[in-house]
Amino acid sequence: MPKLIGFMITHMTAGFLIGSLAAIALVLLYPAPAEGLQPLALWLKIFALGAPFALGSLATALMLDADS
Repeated sequence: MPKLIGFMITHMTAGFLIGSLAAIALVLLYPAPAEGLQPLALWLKIFALGAPFALGSLATALMLDADS
């Protein structure tokens, strides 16, 4: 696998995991009203925070790697 593809996969996966953990923490800290949270709503919240964190992680890694 080319180094760039490995670099992108590594940093985007790490960022997505951090965003996913943040979304799960928000759901646990602020639970939904009495009916609970539907699985689709949980997945959408995870994806809504995971994707921006993944891109932010990749952008930060690229910026820090360009300096060295």
